[in-house]
Amino acid sequence: MSTEAPVTKTSNKTKNANGRGSTYIVTKANGKKVRKAAINDVNGKRRVKTFRTKAEAEDWLADQRRARELGENTYAANPKMNIADFLDGWLSAHKVSVKPNTYRCYQSVIKNQINPALGKVNASTLTPKAIEMFLGGLVANGVGAGTINLSHRVLSVAYNTAVRHGDLPRNPVLHAKKPRVQSVETKPIPRKDFIKIYQEAMKDPYMHARIEIGGMVGPRPGEALGLKWSDIDWDAQILTLERQVQRETGKGLVFQSVKQNEVRTVLLSDEQIKILQTHKRHQALNKAKWTEDDDLIFPNTKGRKCDEKRDRKMFKDLLVQAWVGEYQLYQLRKTAYSNMASVTDMRTLKDFSGHAQVSTLMKHYVYSNSEAMARAVNEMDKLRPVAN
Repeated sequence: MSTEAPVTKTSNKTKNANGRGSTYIVTKANGKKVRKAAINDVNGKRRVKTFRTKAEAEDWLADQRRARELGENTYAANPKMNIADFLDGWLSAHKVSVKPNTYRCYQSVIKNQINPALGKVNASTLTPKAIEMFLGGLVANGVGAGTINLSHRVLSVAYNTAVRHGDLPRNPVLHAKKPRVQSVETKPIPRKDFIKIYQEAMKDPYMHARIEIGGMVGPRPGEALGLKWSDIDWDAQILTLERQVQRETGKGLVFQSVKQNEVRTVLLSDEQIKILQTHKRHQALNKAKWTEDDDLIFPNTKGRKCDEKRDRKMFKDLLVQAWVGEYQLYQLRKTAYSNMASVTDMRTLKDFSGHAQVSTLMKHYVYSNSEAMARAVNEMDKLRPVAN
């Protein structure tokens, strides 16, 4: 005799069309509500599972739909499924739940690192030892710490999802020891080289404005490319950062909300207003060549959204013209906040950057130097008590 409390279905139901399954809430006799999802498998058998959230239920339905399309009930039901197919299914099911940049990073590490080494291994028989050998091989081949950590994370998250859905019995990544790899921290551009870059950029109104915004205001590259002239309050001298340009598979370049959806405003100086006004006037002279006008401050040559790849190339060309070494476009952001840290407090810097935690700024953007240390020593001298 069943001891399970009777349940009553509520009307809070999401039904997908064409047999794609549904999610719904049931209320037990004790008043507790639980989320369930239901779908017919490849054999027509009704599969029902309980979840904590609607998002988890939708993830499971997506996995089941894909498994059904492949003619399989679950990953576990097909002992011949290899890791390449397993990760392909996981990535397809989770495409809608991650940002395009994250999706492309996952896709890249699966294609270039995981599949060449583990792609043909059966998903249900992968061992911690095999994972350790795979990660160790990446280290031996000089692969960067970020790529190694991402490879580990992708495998772990994919297996966790399969275990949570009941499709695989265990996650072998949990028992694999991740190698210690020394991360190479990207630092701000040295002052002497930044001066050369800035002076070279001043020869062109577009690049002058781009380096001014990037190296003195410090938005992320995608945020800079998402800026519109309408984001500037010329009278109040306020710039609003509320969108970024990102590339989505199948859609091309699109506008997205800024990271963590934190719209922020920054104050512009008189000189920055002048630089932007000069760039705007110069831009107006070239609009005859445009095929579209998105009101962007930094568009491509046709007036459309600019790709980060083109933005990086323009920066690389500027470095050559300035006769400086190799730097990454993202280092402009680090340069801005590292310099800003020497003239303002951490709370103000946090508001400029869009980071939620001051600790993130301290770890990745604020660096000491000999000049700053000398100033600190001199200031401490002034605080030393004197003899009566």
